[in-house]
Amino acid sequence: MTKTALIIEDSSVQATLIGKMISGQPGWNYLHFLTLREGHDALSVYQVQAVFLDVFVGPYNAIDHIPAYRKRTGNAPIVLMTAGSSREAISDTLERARLARADFVLRKPFTEGDISHIFSQAFQTAASVERRKSVLVVEDSRTLRTYIKGLLEFSGYCVHEAETMEQAFKDVNIAHVDAVLCDVFMPGMGGLQGMRHIKTTWPAVPVIAMSAGLQARVSECDVLRATEKLGADAQLPKPFTPDALLLKLESVLRRPLLLEG
Repeated sequence: MTKTALIIEDSSVQATLIGKMISGQPGWNYLHFLTLREGHDALSVYQVQAVFLDVFVGPYNAIDHIPAYRKRTGNAPIVLMTAGSSREAISDTLERARLARADFVLRKPFTEGDISHIFSQAFQTAASVERRKSVLVVEDSRTLRTYIKGLLEFSGYCVHEAETMEQAFKDVNIAHVDAVLCDVFMPGMGGLQGMRHIKTTWPAVPVIAMSAGLQARVSECDVLRATEKLGADAQLPKPFTPDALLLKLESVLRRPLLLEG
């Protein structure tokens, strides 16, 4: 059966490019409207299986309209698209998207592969009886990252991975992960600054800090104690066993959270 995606984008040029990427997915076509009102009214006539909303449509912020769209589209995933704006910092946009329960955030420019990944995640989730918990692993060691990813996937988690914090913040999934597993010492901004940013932007997302210390200069205990002050929810000394990792992750995911909004 053919699926239809609704695109709300006030640039016809960008909408055409996005539409080509969507129609490039097997079994998908699209509808495009220039305004939020036109798109909302169209939902009384058309059934759609996904919604792509540009964050800033004319003078309006589409995030404010997510509840109205959700009422008419049911379980269809809502994907926000943004290139950032002078009107609002990208961190504020991502936090508002999370509070509004947007399903995905795409940072422009994005690729056909990003859309394919979103469709795969959204409809694999919809086919499941219970949504798999999603974990972002940020670790610069490819060997350890691959090991953790394999362990968590075998244990039933959906895993996203990044080599640096900068790469993690470009991940289209960061706005809706259930937990972050993060190394402390990495190239670029590093884990400490990255964890501070995550806990500031998404305070309800539990973060587990991993570290083996810094050679002989800083002990693992001192490093992990510092991450606790930054707001990390749990600490995991390296090396660790599979059971230690899984128990720590289960522990932070079981903690009751204050409802957002």
